[in-house]
Amino acid sequence: MRPFRVEGKAIQLAKYLAEEEIGDLVGCSCIGNEVTIDLSDTHVLISLVDVGEALRLNFHMTHDGPAHARSWSRRLPAGAGPGEIARRIALDIATLGRELAPLRDKPPTPPVRPTPRPARPAPRARPRPPAAH
Repeated sequence: MRPFRVEGKAIQLAKYLAEEEIGDLVGCSCIGNEVTIDLSDTHVLISLVDVGEALRLNFHMTHDGPAHARSWSRRLPAGAGPGEIARRIALDIATLGRELAPLRDKPPTPPVRPTPRPARPAPRARPRPPAAH
């Protein structure tokens, strides 16, 4: 059997994230210091960064619909365990889901632009009579 190395904070979160109620969850992966959560129409990448006496969660969201991509961060105490981190992630994902719900229920319709008038054709030039020599 070949030895393998497992490292990173996100790996410890897998079990706890699986226990959280994340509505509309399609997939979740925990690799190194990153967690990826895929919902039916939203992709969220969460980076876990040690910052002195705290742990920062950097969220970056992209949406398949009309919502613009956005980023935000949360700070947790450095001693936060994987269960607390997973709860914070699930809470932010639930909040995001509530914010996107109106777009899912009734997507905005693009504004209808008036049809431009057809351009008038240029007047035809009349042929000039031949010049007399």
